[in-house]
Amino acid sequence: MNEESLYRVLIVDDEASFRTSLRGALKKDYEVSEAATSDEAVRHVLEAPPDVVLLDIAMPGVDGLETLRKVREVDDFIAVIMVTAYGEIRNVVQAINQGAVDYLTKPIDLDELHIAIGKALERLRYKQEIAALRQALGREYTIDNLIGKSPEFLGALSMAKRVARSPDANVYIGGESGVGKELFARAIHFNSPRASGPFVAVNCAAINKEVVESELFGYKRGAFTGAHTKGKKGFFEEAHGGTLLLDEVADLPLDVQAKLLRVLEEKEFYPVGDSQQKKADVRVIATTNQPLEKLCETGQFRQDLYFRLATININITPLRERKDDILLLVNYFLDMFNKKYGKNFRRVSQGAVDILMSHSWKGNVRELKNAIERVTLLEDTTEVEQEHLDFLAPRLPHTPSVKREAEQYSFPPSRIPDNGIHLDEVIKDIISTAYKQTGRNQVQTAKLLGITRNTLLYRLKKYGIR
Repeated sequence: MNEESLYRVLIVDDEASFRTSLRGALKKDYEVSEAATSDEAVRHVLEAPPDVVLLDIAMPGVDGLETLRKVREVDDFIAVIMVTAYGEIRNVVQAINQGAVDYLTKPIDLDELHIAIGKALERLRYKQEIAALRQALGREYTIDNLIGKSPEFLGALSMAKRVARSPDANVYIGGESGVGKELFARAIHFNSPRASGPFVAVNCAAINKEVVESELFGYKRGAFTGAHTKGKKGFFEEAHGGTLLLDEVADLPLDVQAKLLRVLEEKEFYPVGDSQQKKADVRVIATTNQPLEKLCETGQFRQDLYFRLATININITPLRERKDDILLLVNYFLDMFNKKYGKNFRRVSQGAVDILMSHSWKGNVRELKNAIERVTLLEDTTEVEQEHLDFLAPRLPHTPSVKREAEQYSFPPSRIPDNGIHLDEVIKDIISTAYKQTGRNQVQTAKLLGITRNTLLYRLKKYGIR
């Protein structure tokens, strides 16, 4: 192992002989430095941050617990292992609660020392991987990555940018399913002062009504029949220091709504069956596809909770009401799925544009994304063509003129000529007539004949119809 790859260990202890003995045991595997006081330790952390700190609890002057707090203020990634004499276990428990990862008792067993440092480094690598993932997510969910140019969308985007500057203002995001409410919530989180904290998304509609309180707030061991022997953290505790997204918040029972209101007001909560309060350092973003204002009027949602959640209110307009965004999103998704599936779609034909702009998009952006993924996956051209979107095109109604024209023909004919017919020629004539009648529109021709587009394409090729 070369010197550049060595992990750094800082030994903090007022006894020089103890520091010297530990240095001797560790210098082969780690880059080791020493500090005799709390001030020296903090200076080391500022100038050459170690990966692991071995920190004595019972130092004169500023003790280990206060030094631990200072170290974590400078760099929360540093893994701190407390070193204590026998009988100071109560202080160790306090240190663990303040963020220390482990403890060792004097005299230190060298095998235990190496094991503890190894575990601390493993935990450090895990935290670094989590941080890297959050940074990547932050780049993915920047507010500027939200796609749209319609006035309605830009208004919602502007509000999201402003609320992201606040570390704790609660947000209510309304809109139909599929408009991108969770994307807005993630963008707010990853562009806020809480970006380094967790983002926890909870679908309230998917939680069993009987256990929703324990899922949100956690529970103490033995709190109820079937409770886990070790207890369980709730979503609020998991989101500590970050953001909690309550999707479909309208589905919360009224009694849980009352407890949620208290948590938002007091910033504290009780796990089920526990008498000890826990802090709720959480920004709450609530979303729903049902207008909460109307649910408040009918008594299905608490009005006081609504006002507490809707410190900032963002409404995302349905896609069908912001046509300017459709082609922008289509090009964005084409680029995304070109990369995913190794395709090379570059353009959208006018016929395809007409279908995209006239479709109702009841599933909003989610439906559009799925449609473009389907086309990109199944087709192998460079242009999205009209027939690629036949699964979206509505069945055309028969106009009276078309109906009268159809009544002039009899299918099947009342009599086959005695000299017989050539069936393929009849089929070719029918397809050719329908194809001309629709202006060579493959989607409409297939619907007029009651066959799939793939069948029509096969027949056109077979009979040489152009």
